[in-house]
Amino acid sequence: MKFARFQSGGKTLYGVLEGQTIVRELTDAPWRTHKRTDRVHKLADAKLVSPCDPGKIIAIGLNYKSHLGTRQPPKVPEPFFKTPSCVIGPGEAIVLPREATKVQEEAELAVVIGKRCKGATKENALGFILGYTCANDVSERNWQKNDLQWWRAKSSDTFGVIGPYIATDLNPGNLNLAARINGRVVQEGNTNDLLHDVPTIIEFISRVMTLEPGDVIMTGTPGVPEDIKAGDTVEVEVEGVGVLSNTVKAE
Repeated sequence: MKFARFQSGGKTLYGVLEGQTIVRELTDAPWRTHKRTDRVHKLADAKLVSPCDPGKIIAIGLNYKSHLGTRQPPKVPEPFFKTPSCVIGPGEAIVLPREATKVQEEAELAVVIGKRCKGATKENALGFILGYTCANDVSERNWQKNDLQWWRAKSSDTFGVIGPYIATDLNPGNLNLAARINGRVVQEGNTNDLLHDVPTIIEFISRVMTLEPGDVIMTGTPGVPEDIKAGDTVEVEVEGVGVLSNTVKAE
């Protein structure tokens, strides 16, 4: 099943995909009590937005063997925050801040929480998940390297790209993912290469922090991300979810 969040008739709505061309409207967000309505929309006429409006975004650093380089692997998941204000959805432009000098894409599998979660274990962690989506953890590398905190490197406006759908019933431990810039593949990987898998991440975070429905966890990026510039088109594809596509422009 794939859930979508979209705009139609001046309203932001939730729906579930039926086939490749139709989205059926839901009465509420998929992580809340909801019903399917009799209202259907052509997908071509609906403007997709980020499939959730997270209260918080927790991203995991250095979580793929192929991304470590010469760095030592972290013994536990290493979370950091991205602010909700940086979120955009499919088709929206990634905006390069005026002062930015080195901005890169990061293709990631993102987890969308479906149930309030505190004190999860590896054994039951997957039961708190609604589904999975594509994410682009856009990052300004010089700010990331030189600032005391990663607040602007990771949370500048438009640096949290999520979408296009939330897909359920996937195995987060074995999904292919890739990034393309202008059609050229720049990252490829599989979530079986994660240093800390999804259940481990949820267990670690929820020991001290309550995860709420609609919250997003970005699980890390494989390989070596590349620079993006104004005029580029960046795509992130996650097996079973779809393709998240965004253009890039200067502020």
